Amino acid sequence: MSAVSKQLLMAEIYSYFRTDPNMFLLVGDMGFAVLDDFLNNHPDRAINIGIAEQGAMSIAAGMALTGLTPLYYNQIPFLIMRAFEQIRYDICEHHLNVKLIGVGAENFFHRLGRSHCVDEDDIKVLSIFDNLLILTPNEETVAEDVARMFKYNGPVYIRCR
Repeated sequence: MSAVSKQLLMAEIYSYFRTDPNMFLLVGDMGFAVLDDFLNNHPDRAINIGIAEQGAMSIAAGMALTGLTPLYYNQIPFLIMRAFEQIRYDICEHHLNVKLIGVGAENFFHRLGRSHCVDEDDIKVLSIFDNLLILTPNEETVAEDVARMFKYNGPVYIRCR
């Protein structure tokens, strides 16, 4: 069964976000049509970080240390591969409550070139972290997986198409 679409995943996440003032969305300079509800309705809790993956991970870690629940949304190769060291040291080593939302599972962005694809490498490299919850929801499990993501008080990686 294939990964859920980013539209369905983000709609489910938004149902939590809109009622929790401690959630904050960081966006890696993409996905704006999917994120309109976040960006338009909560401009004080949603920000485009731009193309700065390593810095965004450290920002998310700092936010988590203050009691916020940061959600960082970006394409999988950039979210995971570009910022792997910060995921390891800033987030997982400290068991911080940071939610990473990866877009582009199943090489969804293959038309943009190999740099936008990771096959299953994201899951393989992140599997070394014992405390990182990895989720790949499908249409039947998206509500359950998002609820599980927010119940887990620690780092989570959730991926979609």
